[in-house]
Amino acid sequence: MITSIFSSEVFFSTCHFFFATTCPADIAHLRTTNTIHQQITEKPINTNSSGIYKLKCNNCNNAYIGQSGRSITTRHKEYTRYIRNNNPISAYALHVLNNRHEYGTGEETQELLKPCNKGKRMNCWEAFYMQAFHQHKIAIREQQVNDINPMFELAYTSCDLLHIP
Repeated sequence: MITSIFSSEVFFSTCHFFFATTCPADIAHLRTTNTIHQQITEKPINTNSSGIYKLKCNNCNNAYIGQSGRSITTRHKEYTRYIRNNNPISAYALHVLNNRHEYGTGEETQELLKPCNKGKRMNCWEAFYMQAFHQHKIAIREQQVNDINPMFELAYTSCDLLHIP
């Protein structure tokens, strides 16, 4: 009896440690009120933070999805510099330069979709939003989606994404 209680405690603590270290804290809580829908539709508070962002083209209203561990305002300034210097180093700059579209100020064109820190979680959210925007045909065609994830498709088709028109 003592051995089985001790072994179940060890098993539980090992599982708890594994779950706590492998599952992101803001994605996988054990509460029933935390749903994928809430994670997707939650409005970001600080537009100057890092995370997943959207840059909208002023002419065609299609969007570029990106990620930055720095302020998205700083990242927008870099895109503006690429366009002004005729340097198609990014898909957004390539889209604006090749199609002779207009670019706007940060307030007009950028939106923080999901605030998060740099790492695997940010990569996952970026892939999710890229796939959702491509699926709804509102992403710029210069930006490619590499892998289609069926889990993402289930998530954004079952939820009303506030960020996608």
